Amino acid sequence: MNEKPLFEVKFKGRQVLLRVTPPEGKLRANLNDIQKFLRSRQIEFRHEVLFDIFRRASNDFEPLSQRDTLDYEVEVEVSEDKMKAWITIVAPDVGDASLHPNMIKEALERVHVNKGIFYESIKKLLAEKQSVQRKLIAEGKPKLDGEDGTLEFLEEAQVGQMVEDNTVDYRELNTVKNVTEGTVIARIHVPTPGENGFTVDGKVLKAKIPKKARLKIGRNVQLSEDGRQLIARQDGYVVRVGSRVSVENVLDLNNVDSESGNIRFHGVVRVRGQVEDAYVVEAEKGIEVGGTVGKAVLTSKGDITIGGGALNAQITAGGNVTAKFLSDCEVLSGGSVVVRDYILHSKVEAEGMVQVTSSSKGFITGGNIRAGTEISAAILGSGVSEEVTILEVGSGVDMLKSFEALDQRINDNLVVFEKLRKNLQYLQKQRISGQIQDKARLEEYQRMVASGRQVVEKILNQSRKYHHYKEKMGEPQPEGVWIMGGEELHPGVVMSIQSVKHKIVEPLSSQGFTTEENLIKSLPYGVALKTSKQQRFKQQKAKYQEEMMKKALEGRSDG
Repeated sequence: MNEKPLFEVKFKGRQVLLRVTPPEGKLRANLNDIQKFLRSRQIEFRHEVLFDIFRRASNDFEPLSQRDTLDYEVEVEVSEDKMKAWITIVAPDVGDASLHPNMIKEALERVHVNKGIFYESIKKLLAEKQSVQRKLIAEGKPKLDGEDGTLEFLEEAQVGQMVEDNTVDYRELNTVKNVTEGTVIARIHVPTPGENGFTVDGKVLKAKIPKKARLKIGRNVQLSEDGRQLIARQDGYVVRVGSRVSVENVLDLNNVDSESGNIRFHGVVRVRGQVEDAYVVEAEKGIEVGGTVGKAVLTSKGDITIGGGALNAQITAGGNVTAKFLSDCEVLSGGSVVVRDYILHSKVEAEGMVQVTSSSKGFITGGNIRAGTEISAAILGSGVSEEVTILEVGSGVDMLKSFEALDQRINDNLVVFEKLRKNLQYLQKQRISGQIQDKARLEEYQRMVASGRQVVEKILNQSRKYHHYKEKMGEPQPEGVWIMGGEELHPGVVMSIQSVKHKIVEPLSSQGFTTEENLIKSLPYGVALKTSKQQRFKQQKAKYQEEMMKKALEGRSDG
């Protein structure tokens, strides 16, 4: 677009006319510039006339002076940044002078315009031979800088997550973005080359040379074969420090609270402080909490360690659970549960041992404790009240759990069958009386009959399993499982060892219990502890020898 000039000169016959644009803010004509322009074009004028027109700045063309010309006048004006040039042609008032190409060429050369010239416009001007005022005749080309290479991460953290009732659960902040091995975590965009520009006087405007994306390959990250992608070499989360990109499998947090939101992570989660009420921590490889855990949910396929203890928490671990204390908690462990101070009013299930390790004051009081091999604490039960403390240990415990679950499923299926039976009786009467005529009702009846048969088959199969468990629970169980109280055992403690039950009815001290020929056998605590350790050592040794033999046989098979 043509820029609006601050002043213009045009010719009408022999008359020279001047227009001065009124001031707008900082934009205003300069008297010296006008005088310079008039002299460069050899236009005679009286200073007082020029000053009057300049002072008025009426935006109208006003007479400035008379001229005497018999030939074409051609002038070219160049912008300050050398990106544009305008041509002004004044035709003679009298005579038959011609407008020659050399006139325009010389005018361009006088101001060094040699690039970006509009030659088609010049042809038109030569053909028309008319006066023109400040017509754009040449234009430069701005430089186009290249774009630097960039690193585009494919996953962005979200704020809030919609839940089923269309509200936003702000605990679900997704502050940790998990990636799995082989995931493309980022794309590398190569630099985009730029284009040089030029000015109307031929100066080259050099474009900026773009840079590659700043990138350092950190731990557990690899570059794709084409060099365009970053790929995770293991499960974890993406960390970017400066230009270094890595995938870490240990997530360190100060606390799990409103700032972090719920945490779900493929690796190990380490929390220096607390896990507050109502939050969830799920970590595939393990969880370590330095402080306390409130009414929260902790889940891991690995070990869970709680330095400050847990109150009202739900804890599920594929490995061991270690804590300072457990109070009103639900704990499920695929390994052992080891607690320093006490287990109070909690439901604890462990495939291995459940131990409270404090030698003189550690206690298990209230709740239901189930373990695969051993339950031990200095104090079992409560000396203050005969609060019921249920302790179950041995392979019979797992069988008892399966037995109880199966019994519940049988009862549920019997309820379903009873409803089907009543509906079938009603439809059977309608069918016999001829009330069921249409095809849809007959198909409904047949479907209900088939469903009834399926439920009966389920009940029969479950009943066979039920009787099998019942028989197994009556068989002698292997030795090597213990319930031990290192200091005190109080009334209210109900034991089940290998499904053989025993209730403490009077206070005891320093006793261990196991089974022998389906009977509860008690021993002094020291003897029980020594025997338990010997049995565990034998079991570990036998397991190790079995694994070595298996590996040896596999090696021969491969050979």
